[in-house]
Amino acid sequence: MHEDEGRADEDGIYERVYTMTFYYSMKQMLRSPLKSILFFLLVGVSAFLLALGGSLSKMNAEMVWEFEDIFTTIGTVEQKDESIVTAARWEADKGDYVYYRYGRPGKWIPNAVLDFERAGYILKARQRPYFGARIEEKVRGAADRHLLVAELTAEVSDVLEHSVPMRVSKVLAGDLNVGDTVYICDHYGDSDGGYEPRRVEEGKTYIMGLHESSNVHGPWVEHIAPEEHAYEFMAINSVASNQYTMDGEQVYDAVAEAEDWNTFDEVTEGFYETERGMRWLEQAKAQEYEFYTIPVEPVDGTKLLLPFYQNEVQISEGRDITEEEYEEGKQVCLISVELARVLRKGVGDSVTLPLYYAAYEPAERFDNAYLTSILNAEGKVYPVFYEQDYEITGIYQKTSVMGSGDHNLAVHEVIVPWNSIPENAWADNIVDFEPMSAGNTSFQIPNGTIDDFMEAWEKQGVEGLDIQFYDNGYSHLQPGIENRKLMAWIFLASGCVLAVMILCFFSNLFITGQQERIAVERLLGRTKKQCALSILTGLFVLAIAGTAAGSAVGWMATDRAVKATESTTEFDTTFSNTIIDSGDDEETDFTAAGQKTGAEMAVAAGCGMMLAAVLISFGFMRQTLKKEPLQILGELEE
Repeated sequence: MHEDEGRADEDGIYERVYTMTFYYSMKQMLRSPLKSILFFLLVGVSAFLLALGGSLSKMNAEMVWEFEDIFTTIGTVEQKDESIVTAARWEADKGDYVYYRYGRPGKWIPNAVLDFERAGYILKARQRPYFGARIEEKVRGAADRHLLVAELTAEVSDVLEHSVPMRVSKVLAGDLNVGDTVYICDHYGDSDGGYEPRRVEEGKTYIMGLHESSNVHGPWVEHIAPEEHAYEFMAINSVASNQYTMDGEQVYDAVAEAEDWNTFDEVTEGFYETERGMRWLEQAKAQEYEFYTIPVEPVDGTKLLLPFYQNEVQISEGRDITEEEYEEGKQVCLISVELARVLRKGVGDSVTLPLYYAAYEPAERFDNAYLTSILNAEGKVYPVFYEQDYEITGIYQKTSVMGSGDHNLAVHEVIVPWNSIPENAWADNIVDFEPMSAGNTSFQIPNGTIDDFMEAWEKQGVEGLDIQFYDNGYSHLQPGIENRKLMAWIFLASGCVLAVMILCFFSNLFITGQQERIAVERLLGRTKKQCALSILTGLFVLAIAGTAAGSAVGWMATDRAVKATESTTEFDTTFSNTIIDSGDDEETDFTAAGQKTGAEMAVAAGCGMMLAAVLISFGFMRQTLKKEPLQILGELEE
């Protein structure tokens, strides 16, 4: 019992000692009210700046992270026309030349020029071909009157300057009926103004590649009423090769050099045993393959395709190809809803893609423009250069009736990872080569780096390319983000500098101003620890109060600071060539003013402020306590 009572008495003594220490420390502080109030206010201001700067930094970082999920910046590249050409083309039904203007690009610019220092690509710039994949299902039918190869016997002798009747005697490719009468005309003359329609002789048989063109006209069709809308055909397909190299240069073919794009031949006995006859058989085989061909576009990311980026096309079943699958070149693909119906396949099924030719032009052309020749320079159908089974991860469909020209996707297009196909495996199977265009050349860069990219690009000195950027409006938001970032750093830097200066000044002021008290307490038997507590307790109380008040006010002022420095960004980019909206015509509204930030940064700022106060004040106190009491008193007397 006596031992417990002794401990209780001892605890009571310590409690009274600490109470008296606190009392006299605060009393000493209040003896200099102006200094104490000034210290309290300045500490509060420092904490206010730190809390405000920290909260703004946190809010800004959260907005940037959120925007990274919302916004993506991509660019497209197109080789500009070098000149505008006026050309004349004869149109047989008009009986006159029609003049028109078109752009002519200059020398082909390789996409290697886009690989330069400081480009900062997330997904590098490259010109993408599309591949022709020959599948087992027929995807084009009788409505396609453009992929025809047939033997036609002239029913009359005449010049093909108007519709001339010819009878179908043999069909080598496409949907025509033997015995039917069709009308043939060299409807359009060459663009250089020369028009020399060819002549056919009655009873002779000719082999032609046919393309349905315009309404019939001339003396042989007067019995056909206009309302019947009968169409004539043009002979367009030549057996010459249009094979290209990876450098965009055409592979030499003597046949291509010697004939026009619309050449046809007379069929005589033994014709198919000649070199030209064998080429026509190969051409017919190639044209027949086109009924079973679908376009396959390799890409590094779905977002590089503008219809996906602009939400004109969306995945309706399954999922998109992941970044990892793109990077690793997994055998996965996206297919259109139209192709899914033709193949009768769904998500999780596999589709075999035997790729046999590559065309360096937008894939959208596959539906509306037809290759005049898909024979190689040896006059043969291109062999399959790569074949693999691809798992269908998603099915996409158009969500907008608006078209994007060359940006569009083909109806039966398949999208696969670029890395899933061996590099340059198609080098010997290129059937067409056009300059870079926005429909097949694109890249991705980090948000907010358009100016940096263009600055680095202009230093390359490459002319003739037009680069367009699309970032869903991030460029409109970027100035606000940068302003908040700058404001946050100014507040943080000002708070830190002010805090250090204030703490150093007032710690030195309060401690050195009480050296006599320290010396007396030491001579009366107090320890250094007790002296430090006696001197610093009041300082810490004021510092804690000022820090708490300043941090709280700084946290509460964050929203007002944002509202005062940020005007809500509203924009309608429907007609912008540089930045487009997210896929609708409504105004986009993004602002940070509506965000709420937690008190974490204010608490952290307050804790940091108090830690600095403890370290600085104890540093000054330690220097003072190193001196002996008599030494301190002697210095004061001097």
